[in-house]
This record gives sequence, structure tokens and C-alpha cells, in this order.
Amino acid sequence: MGWRGGWVVSLLVVGVGCGGDLPDEGAPTGLAQEPTLAPESPVTQEAFCPPTAAATQRVKTILPPSELGIPRFAAAPNNFEDFQGVLHFAVNYEDGRRALWRSTGTDAGTTEVRSFPVTTGGFGATVNSLTATPSQLFFQAPDATRGQELWVSNGTTAGTRLVKDLTPGVEGSFLTHLTAVGNDVVFFREVFDEVASATRFELWRSDGTDAGTVRLRDFGTTVDVSFLDARVGGALLFFVREQAGATSLWRTNGTASGTVQLRRLDAGPDTYPIDLRASGTLALFSLQESSGLTELWKSDGTAGGTVRLASFGASRAVRILGALGTSAYVTTTSFSTQYMVIYRVPLAGGNPTPVVTLPNDFAAQGAAFPSIGAVSSAPGGRRIYFAVNIGSDGPAPRDTQLWVTNGTAAGTTLLRRPLSLSDEYGSPVYAVADNLVYFSAPDSDGDNIEPWVSNGTAAGTRRLKDIAPPTVGGTSYPRDFLRVGDRVYFSAFDETEAGQLWSSALSNTCVAPEEAL
Repeated sequence: MGWRGGWVVSLLVVGVGCGGDLPDEGAPTGLAQEPTLAPESPVTQEAFCPPTAAATQRVKTILPPSELGIPRFAAAPNNFEDFQGVLHFAVNYEDGRRALWRSTGTDAGTTEVRSFPVTTGGFGATVNSLTATPSQLFFQAPDATRGQELWVSNGTTAGTRLVKDLTPGVEGSFLTHLTAVGNDVVFFREVFDEVASATRFELWRSDGTDAGTVRLRDFGTTVDVSFLDARVGGALLFFVREQAGATSLWRTNGTASGTVQLRRLDAGPDTYPIDLRASGTLALFSLQESSGLTELWKSDGTAGGTVRLASFGASRAVRILGALGTSAYVTTTSFSTQYMVIYRVPLAGGNPTPVVTLPNDFAAQGAAFPSIGAVSSAPGGRRIYFAVNIGSDGPAPRDTQLWVTNGTAAGTTLLRRPLSLSDEYGSPVYAVADNLVYFSAPDSDGDNIEPWVSNGTAAGTRRLKDIAPPTVGGTSYPRDFLRVGDRVYFSAFDETEAGQLWSSALSNTCVAPEEAL
């Protein structure tokens, strides 16, 4: 049991009140003063009428017919980002060309901002990681002479340029965790150190200029930085794990003095962060221990506000749904019974309590382990929409379902089954408001995956539009739902035999929907 001494592994759920210090654990020494959090703007929930098929149209034909011949793998607009109220996105063509585009929602208003020629083939470097600040749009893009590097744009062709050649020559840089912090971005540059035969993790900040792109901290080659991160309180939260095994939560606000270790989370050699979800002004995350215990934590971006909430026993898998009001919500799934239970965990401290057990029609039929897929909740919302995948002996799930919960048993409802049953395409879930969620689903026969919408009730769940005709397979594989202004944009494979940009207009004027359930 190590430093956890008296904990009993066989307990299913152990509440830990307000989450005081773990044994032998305190605030790290030698750190900068407690960070000051950026103010959070209040969010007012909106309500929308059911969107219509007539108001859901292709915005523009951008890509030529796909040469792959497989709709779910065809090139399509992606990496959607809202920059100054205008949609910006990447187009990575199958022939290797790359481009940054923007759209105001009309054919004429959908234009290429900057193109990048073929570099190393169709599946080489891409335009990706679009990250908007109030004044600039950062992204990664390939260049024939400098490789994949950091670029910035003001939304015009003339104002789109390379920020800095971080790795001189054609090799390019491997950048991760791009996150807006004020008008700047922070990111990690990962470099393979041949001497140490390990990856070096460097934290950088950029204001969009060469001189203003600087390294904040070199974490060296003796630590790993998890791929999990969250933006909370105007700062980036990330996990660092030392070779000795200790895992810590860090915070950066884009300055050297504001890059601090918030809390050492565990002294054990085999403890890893496995799940993280930003929910309003909090980050909820879980740690998996070698004993099988899973700890649930919260953080508001300060050392004092980084608190362990509960510990769940080794007999269950735990996944985070998010926070509603004064409680966090997680699912626990029994390895033996294959049933999933939603638990409520008080954010102020206290024991977790079960809310509802979800049905599993396949629990007694061999491998049928439920897991959480896509999760979405609108800013300021009081509902969480989530997908449940029922596993099988093969790669494809037995069943997939869309659920909604308001944190009560009565308010936990099955909205649609199945969603996509493919192991190569998972249904996206995107909540615009408590009463409007976009997702994808097939028809009653399990074919023709198209965009669907729901108002949070089973009766108000329906197909939005039948986009792909039978001549191209009858399935549009919608992806990348994102609201910008009064539209929800997405990509879909349509009669042009390519993935194209589509949008659905939002409205407060209600008309009868054209599509039936």
C-alpha cells in the first residue's frame, strides 16, 4: 500500500470530505506566489427552436471528389475555430495541398486565407491546431523549406505569416497543447534528445512575433508531460510525471514566474492522470493508481483550490461527465456485472452518492462493457449529454446510445440508440444549449448516418437532414460541429463525393420540423 498506509483497497467508494492533504503531502516548497485568476464572465443560457432541414445547407463546395473512395476517410474541412465571430478552419486536400480558410456562412463569404503547397505527400504535415486569441489566430502549418511550424493570422492573406522557425531547416517542430492565454498562446515543443535517447519537453509562449516567441521552461528529458490539459482561469493546466513516478499538476499563465507546480498529486511510482474535463471555472480530473483505485480531483487553477474529492475502488472503471451546480458527476462501471452507475460527488466535500444505474441489455451475454464516448454540455448549462458505447469481443461496439442527465434519476433519459456502430467513426455530440444538441446517428436499420438533433427529450429527438444520397453510399458522416454566431457549422460527405462545409441556422422562431423520427 506504500504511502497510502491505512486505505482499504476493497472499498468501492471512499469519500474524502473536503479533500485535505494526502499523507506526507503538502504545498510544494520554493514555488511562486499563488496565481491570480482571470475573471470569468457569467454565461446566460439560450433556448432555441428545433432547427430545420431547409435551414441546413451546404455552404460551399471546397474539395474535389475524393480519390480514396471511402466516405468516412475522405478529406473534409476540419479544425473549426471561432475567431472574431467568423469561422476559420483547415482544409487538408488528399493530394497534399494544405490551406487555411474562413467563412461567414455564405458561398461568397467562404474564402481561402492562405494556401500551403505539397510538402511530403498527402499524409504528411497538415494545417492544424487552430487556436484563437482575441486579436490573432495561431495554427500549425507546413512549409517546404522550414517544415511544420507555428503560424499566425489576422484573418487576411497579407496578415498570415510564419511566427518563428523553432527548428531551423526542413525538419519542422512538433508542437502540442496550443492554448490561448490572453492575447498570447502557450504550447509545448517536444524534441527528441539523441544523447539522452528521450523526449525533451519545452514550454513556450508566443505573442505572434519572432522576438516575442520565447521558451518559458525546459522540463528536460527526465519527465513526461501528459497529453491531457485544460484551460481554467485564463491559464493552461497540465500534468508532469517524473521518472521516479511522482505526478504533479502545473499551471502556466504565459510567464516564467506564473509557471508553477500547483500540487504534487501522488508519490507513487505508477499513478497516471486518465481523465480530465474542464467544466465552467473548474477542471475535474482523475488519477489511476497501481492498486486500481481511482481518485477524483478538482482544480480552479490555484494550489488551495486543487482538492481531492473522492476515491473509487478497484472493482470499477471511472469516467468523468462534468459538473452541474454544486456537484460533479462521474460514471462507475463494474468489471464483474458490466453495469454503469452515475454518481454525484459534492464539490464542497462529502461522500459520493449513486444517482441511477443505466441499463445494459447485453450484460449477461459475454463481453459487453459500457464506456463513455463523446460528452458535451453547453456553457452555463444544467444538462450533460453523453454517448455510451457497449463493448464486444471485436473492435466494433454491440450498441451505442445517446443519453442526457440533469443530475437526477428522473432527469436521466435515453434519447437515441443506436448511434454509429463503426469502430472507425464515432458519433460526435455537441450541445449548443440545454434544449439543443447536435449529434449523428443512423436510421432504424443502422444505415445512413446523418446529422440529428434533440431538445433533450426522446420525443424531440429526430434526424436533422438526409444529406448523402444513395449514389454516394447514403451516409454523410457529420463531424466537427461548432457554433459561430447564429449558425452551427459541420462537415459532411455529400453528393459532390467529398467532405464539404455545411451549416445549420439557429432560430428562435419555431416551425414544424421536416424530418420525422
